[in-house]
Amino acid sequence: MLRENREIFISEHELKIALMQFSARKGLRFKAENITDFSVSTKDEIFIAIKVFDAEKNRTGLVKYTNPEIAAALMGYCMYLKIPLPKAGKKSLQVKGQEFYLNIKID
Repeated sequence: MLRENREIFISEHELKIALMQFSARKGLRFKAENITDFSVSTKDEIFIAIKVFDAEKNRTGLVKYTNPEIAAALMGYCMYLKIPLPKAGKKSLQVKGQEFYLNIKID
């Protein structure tokens, strides 16, 4: 039986763009350049908290992303870049050092 394992690595800047696009689809609009702090937790599950400066209100707000939201943002970003993702593949978000990647396994 054929098996496939793909790893799609993404830079921190690209991850910020992916989260920005994901948030825009949910009605929260900001630019990646307005992110003032980017913190990642990888203890139990991957969790990201970002601080975004809102120039209109002249204040900084906190936006939090759970593991499934980050994975959805990465998959959406891959679709935006026209990177094919198999429907049948088991997808998971992984972190190796400071690098994020989407792992796709097909058994």
